[in-house]
Amino acid sequence: MNLRIALAAALLAAMPVISSAVDDKPADPSTVPLSELVSRVHKKTGKDFILEPSLGAVRISLAGLDADRVDYPLLLAVLRSNGLVAFAGKEAVNILSDRDARQQPSPVITADDPKLGDDTLVTRLVQVRNACAAHMVPVLRPLMPQSAHLAADLPTNTLILADHADNVRRIVELVERIDKAAPGKLACGDFSKSGS
Repeated sequence: MNLRIALAAALLAAMPVISSAVDDKPADPSTVPLSELVSRVHKKTGKDFILEPSLGAVRISLAGLDADRVDYPLLLAVLRSNGLVAFAGKEAVNILSDRDARQQPSPVITADDPKLGDDTLVTRLVQVRNACAAHMVPVLRPLMPQSAHLAADLPTNTLILADHADNVRRIVELVERIDKAAPGKLACGDFSKSGS
């Protein structure tokens, strides 16, 4: 028992040394602190940014991009590739983890808006005319990231998608093709009780 206590004490005594050795490791030169990158984009665009508190020390991989050339649209792409998202509010752009993306306010659209960049998060309503929208959900959901959302509203036979604009466009194209190929107005039946 005394040996265990002695080993535990030795490990506790060594923790600050181990911790400082890890902290002294040089930063990866292909990364930049998120706060620094956002500050550069702020200087170029005048946009104000708010970072989720947990992102304060996060370093962003630029994979060969010059940080000085990053503008707002490119920042959105960089954030997306690093598992982050930006939401433009009235006062500032909020940056947070993409796991929280679908709970944030995003533009609600019923038709494609070419002014929205590919990396902009949107919520899209798609009216399905011939096929059953609820039957499309299990087919299309695997084509979307975990942070996205896809659901069907049974009474209106409408799909609700929340994702980046480029993937929403792709999913909508698939919905339109499936709907066009459907033989006619298909009844969804009581889909809610079928267990799907």
